[in-house]
Amino acid sequence: MSTNIESDTADAQPATTPDVESETEPEAESESEIDTHPEPGVETEAEPESDPSVDTDTNTDGDGDEAAESDTEGETEAEPESEGGDDDAEVVTSPPQQFTAAIKGGAIKEFVSTLRAVVDEAKIRVGPDGIHTRAVDPANVAMYDVSLAAGAFESYDATEGVLGVNLERFEEVLKLAKKNDLVQLSFNTTSFKLVIHIDGVEFTMALIDPDSIRKEPEIPEMDLPISLTLEEAQISRGVKAADMVSDHIRFRCDEAETTVYIEAEGDTDNVSLELADDDLVALTAADGNALYSLDYVNDISKQFPTGTEITLTFGGDFPMMFEYQFSDGECDVLAMLAPRIQSD
Repeated sequence: MSTNIESDTADAQPATTPDVESETEPEAESESEIDTHPEPGVETEAEPESDPSVDTDTNTDGDGDEAAESDTEGETEAEPESEGGDDDAEVVTSPPQQFTAAIKGGAIKEFVSTLRAVVDEAKIRVGPDGIHTRAVDPANVAMYDVSLAAGAFESYDATEGVLGVNLERFEEVLKLAKKNDLVQLSFNTTSFKLVIHIDGVEFTMALIDPDSIRKEPEIPEMDLPISLTLEEAQISRGVKAADMVSDHIRFRCDEAETTVYIEAEGDTDNVSLELADDDLVALTAADGNALYSLDYVNDISKQFPTGTEITLTFGGDFPMMFEYQFSDGECDVLAMLAPRIQSD
């Protein structure tokens, strides 16, 4: 027996993606470069409509009430992406003429849940080589770039195009699928809906006009001096320990000792996890440390597949990059997190 479920909400035919300037401070707009040396500053809350930028989440630790109100964000500004990828490539703003795919439930659920760590909706770009999404969270602090290659699918046929997807709704639908269940996906070019088949159940999901979704951010080019590769369990252990004492987490590297420390300082208690060279899969050491929001690090680390090797790159008061793969190397994940800056 087969079940047909249709969603009629939020149905919109995609239109041309507008060019939106990158809004950073309430008093000024910035169009391009990433400021990888963010200065502490006061900022109003990021508007959902503003062009995406990745902030540095600044913690001004001073005395008195002024310090209590100074926990604000100084931005690292992310340039809106030329949506075709290469500078000279034609921008693709229309839906695909063809998109049909079949994939194991575990792989597509991992893809969607990874993005859900920062956003509820996203532009999913499809093409002959696979699907790709880049998104920044509403506070402009964390960004994901996720690519799922065609090789991750049991079958795959697609032309270039973009789909606006409600990830929260998609994730709910995918709960019907077990890890090894076959999930069949297709785009209906007449109704502009995504058709999902899971074990006899057909779900027709309304898509979102891509124009209403924030434009993808540009990934900044940074030469970060510290790089380490380690098992996901080691990061999770450090994050869990830090959560016992603070809402911030510090990553520090001592070049002479070839050691990385994951640290947290609370009002009365401190915690430190020491990771020597022998504890790591790989290490490029340099002196430096940076402080990050523990909530964001926790959300990102929860998405790490069990047993996966994670590569972290960072520098003194620079954003941190988290890189890893899943689905037998067919899915590449890059997460970027802006630092918090403490004033003297």
